[in-house]
Amino acid sequence: MGKHEGADDTENLTGEGEHAAPEPEAAAGRTIAGVLGSPRFWLLPVALVVGLFCLMAALYMGAVVNPEKHLHDFPIALVNEDTGGEVETGDGQSSRANFGDQVADGIIETAARSGIAIHRTDRTTAFDQLAAGEAYGIVVIKAGFTNSAVALGRSAVLPAKPESPAIAVYINRGSGTFASSVTTTFADRMRAQVNAQMGQQLTDTVRGQLVKLNLPFSGAAQIALATPVAVTVSEATELPPGAGNGLSAFYFTLLLILAGFTGAMMVSILVDGMLGQTPIEFGPFYQLRARLAISRWGTLAAKWVIMLLVALVQSVLYIVVCVAVGTSLPNAFVLWAFSTLAIFAVGVSASTMMALFGNPGLILNLVFFVVFGLPSSGGTLPLEASPRIFEWIAAVEPMHVVYLGVRSILYYDADLGAGLGRSVIQCLGGLAIGVLLGWAGTRFYDRKGWHRYPGGMILPPKLDRLVNAG
Repeated sequence: MGKHEGADDTENLTGEGEHAAPEPEAAAGRTIAGVLGSPRFWLLPVALVVGLFCLMAALYMGAVVNPEKHLHDFPIALVNEDTGGEVETGDGQSSRANFGDQVADGIIETAARSGIAIHRTDRTTAFDQLAAGEAYGIVVIKAGFTNSAVALGRSAVLPAKPESPAIAVYINRGSGTFASSVTTTFADRMRAQVNAQMGQQLTDTVRGQLVKLNLPFSGAAQIALATPVAVTVSEATELPPGAGNGLSAFYFTLLLILAGFTGAMMVSILVDGMLGQTPIEFGPFYQLRARLAISRWGTLAAKWVIMLLVALVQSVLYIVVCVAVGTSLPNAFVLWAFSTLAIFAVGVSASTMMALFGNPGLILNLVFFVVFGLPSSGGTLPLEASPRIFEWIAAVEPMHVVYLGVRSILYYDADLGAGLGRSVIQCLGGLAIGVLLGWAGTRFYDRKGWHRYPGGMILPPKLDRLVNAG
């Protein structure tokens, strides 16, 4: 182990003349005709490519084609600060009422039909949830809502012009651009609903009072009472410059996944070539080096060590590039440490997949880390606006887990409760599973004598005919 085998050993392992090509190559036309003439040569590649990209199309387009239809359990907090007030009845008496509660009940009922889950809470809890990404927005019915509505009704008779009853909606663009857009759209619809509800109620009350007083109901007063509630939308905490309008976390996550997945593939190709286990090709140059007598487990362990070096260096360079282009990095050291963990965890898992499955491991890595990862990441479209299947996928997908960690570091001051804690735990868990499966699988192959050279494993007759079909 650790020593290149000699020429005689290599010849015995590979077979005389197998890579030397002593005979002249066949004419191109004859070779192409021979390949295309047998469906075994082209049917599997065509089926794999078409099947893979049809899967990608179904997942990517299915996730984004109709987010409003798929909206479900979209969390918004509601705070009612109104304590109620005295409202005059039609017989000249007054009774206690709380218009804020009435409006809140109407908002919750209507929102539930469109897939938005509104929960009542207090102001402090609501803003904590918004800051941790647990709620995409906050609806605050301002204090004095009832009294302002009553005063507005009286203004149709009296010359005073009181403040309108107010509702404030707060968003956090750190939750994602689309999530903020959904909350803003909800606020627009809520404005129309609340004004219709309160406007009709105030108009009917004032009209009845004016009829008793034999006073006219002016057109200006009717217009003012038709839209009595002022609804405003604002950010609770603005994102800093260089945050990419809430998209920088997603793109940085994509960089980490690609560094781990693609990096593992590049490391595997280069290491296998240097160990003499696969050919080295540069343009027309082709070389199969003398094979280094190293076990499968030894090869995989060497790739893991290289991936650790890649993770350490690449994480630093990512930080440098982000600083150079003006990206907001409020917790640069934490981001570097987490990036190193994410790249290494993905790299180890991807290397293990290739060590256990060989060439099919490349496709399995692509499907697991990218094909399923992008639509279930939650970085561009919240999972609550995608079909529910993507929530199930996101529970085990590295891209969603890493995104939660990066988003917490960039937008939520590296708060463990905002996703960073969960992300670190799942990355460590994925790393442990990758190491365990890689160690157990390659050691098993080594004990069985299934080495990485021609003839290292004798296939069953039927499988041998399928693999070596000519």
